[in-house]
Amino acid sequence: GSIVDNRGFQILMATLILANAIVIGVETDLPTWECWDRVETGFLIVFCLELAMKVHAQGPSFFSLRNADVYWNAFDALVVFLGCLDVAMAALLRRSSGSIATLFRIIRLLRIMRLFRIVRFLKELYLLAFGFLDACYAVFWVTVLMTVVLYVCSIIMVRTCGRLPDSDPHHAFLHKHFKDIKTSMFTLFVMMSSPDLPLFLEQDGLLFSKPFLMMFLVVFVILGSFGMIALLTGVISETMFEKNMLRREDSRKDLEKTLDTLESSLARVYAELPLDENDEARSEDVQVL
Repeated sequence: GSIVDNRGFQILMATLILANAIVIGVETDLPTWECWDRVETGFLIVFCLELAMKVHAQGPSFFSLRNADVYWNAFDALVVFLGCLDVAMAALLRRSSGSIATLFRIIRLLRIMRLFRIVRFLKELYLLAFGFLDACYAVFWVTVLMTVVLYVCSIIMVRTCGRLPDSDPHHAFLHKHFKDIKTSMFTLFVMMSSPDLPLFLEQDGLLFSKPFLMMFLVVFVILGSFGMIALLTGVISETMFEKNMLRREDSRKDLEKTLDTLESSLARVYAELPLDENDEARSEDVQVL
């Protein structure tokens, strides 16, 4: 195989990617060092050479959809392109300001995308990342369910607590948090992500004077907060486990297919060998093959 498929070369590139990520972090904290651009340019040259070697090794199939690594190849090319664009803009627009300078800073931030390439070199991290991506579909439907729950509960809160008469001693507090649907949904979302019942307890007599509100908040925290977090965690874990098991099963089938092919090839070779009276092949004939 080519050098880009060599294990040592891949370990070297993974090390350089990690080093580049560390450099970006240090540069963020110590931006005044004047040699950062040279260091970044050095990394960019290395990544450009790596991309050129891959294109040379794979030829026209580099961007072919039949190539199993086509998406990684496209990502690598995008990262290198953004790096080259960063260098070009740094040379041309260093003294610019306004929207152009903002665009330049955004492009510079995109350099951190190089770190995602490390996923390709670490098998366990690769499986974990793609398992999480597969779980995003289930997370989407959990999010839809959560949104529906928040919407329904917000309607209840706006109609029961958000429009109390001005004479109510807790009118200002409740109106602030439940005056309309969007405000109520945000308040409940905050409670769902980090239950904050002390906020309501600080209002003297609020929960005890309104038992419906107290029961609603307790049930909402139990089902909405703890329940949703447990559901989300369970869905993600189950989906990632299921997808990883499917990938392992596919790998096992591929291995069995390879072994079957090897067995068939060996059987054909054995059938072509001259056998003695004991149906055994001579070692000399085997060595010739």
